Amino acid sequence: MTVSGGLVYFRVEPGERNTMYDQYQPPTDPNGGAIALTAKYHGMTFILGLFRPLMLINGHKVPVSWGRTVIPMPAGQYHVHVHVPYLIPPRIGSADSVVPVYPGQVVEVEYRAPIIGWLDGTMGPPPQRHRGMGAGIALMIVPLVALLCVFGLLGSAAVFRTSSQPVAVPTFNPVPIPSADPWSPAPSTSEPAGTGPSSGGATPSASASLPWPDVRPTLKSVPARTLAGPSWAAGDQTYTMDIKGVPFAFRTPPTWGCIPGKIEIKNAKAWVCIDEGKPFEANAPEPDRTKRLQFMLRPCPNSCSNADVVAVARDWFDDGAKVDFVDERTSYVEVARNADGRYILDMSHIITAPDGTKWQLAVGVYSRPETKSPVQKIVNDMLTQAG
Repeated sequence: MTVSGGLVYFRVEPGERNTMYDQYQPPTDPNGGAIALTAKYHGMTFILGLFRPLMLINGHKVPVSWGRTVIPMPAGQYHVHVHVPYLIPPRIGSADSVVPVYPGQVVEVEYRAPIIGWLDGTMGPPPQRHRGMGAGIALMIVPLVALLCVFGLLGSAAVFRTSSQPVAVPTFNPVPIPSADPWSPAPSTSEPAGTGPSSGGATPSASASLPWPDVRPTLKSVPARTLAGPSWAAGDQTYTMDIKGVPFAFRTPPTWGCIPGKIEIKNAKAWVCIDEGKPFEANAPEPDRTKRLQFMLRPCPNSCSNADVVAVARDWFDDGAKVDFVDERTSYVEVARNADGRYILDMSHIITAPDGTKWQLAVGVYSRPETKSPVQKIVNDMLTQAG
């Protein structure tokens, strides 16, 4: 659960032309890897070729173009965002994903702009699809049908005027439009990412469905529980993360956003939250890339006995970690400063679903030791709200 950070980048202020886009090459890390982004638009939206897609990695701009761009990166896990700057609306096709980079490997990521401007784009392992294809085809067919009908009527009238012989009037059978709402995108396998600054775009890490209603949760008025450090106070500025399918809401600093993630644990669904810094707002604070939260939900196996609770906790904690048990359902690991100089706080907590099944909530955060208070507050709030 350690993530290597670091990113070489340069900033371009709004309205400023970046003359280094074609010449810029990030330095190569001999122990790192690379992200290869392939950006595509559909032939029906050829106008997008006049605009350059915008890519942000951990909230910072990285120059890319349509086609394939390879960005050398240190090993680690990165929040990748892509959209297309446009006229009206000012940006279209937003898509987000969490991309792991491993030493010596190039991770292929494909982004596809949507057919309809107000839909999100798709991004992930290739191949991806263009959202809004059905609506785009329908929008093309309807004018074509109307045009052919007009020409058919005009042609028939001309035949009757120039000939005194009976002439069969040609008939035209328009292509039927699907009864489904053509404006609705096709069902997506992406998990909704809540109402934070980010919007969902990554594929969840498991196919198992969550047993909670697919509605946004609300904060509960319950006594605060604490694992380590402080909890949110009345005067703190916070943002409420209310992610569909997650059985509780929780609070983060106001510039954070959450998106679905991936994890190599069977039947687990995972999310990643980072400080995005609202990079599109004037005079917005820079994202704090030294802080990160990741959490998952998965069924507790068998009867969720004490042995099962210990087993699922071991899956989450690092090998050899010193585990403290708060009660029979809750354990955590706190590291004041690890080998990378980071403060670590991990938690495993068992909750009960409405159908009576037991589920593991596993949470992990890191930060600089001197700025650990916000991530401690997040974990304490998740424990309090999870119940």
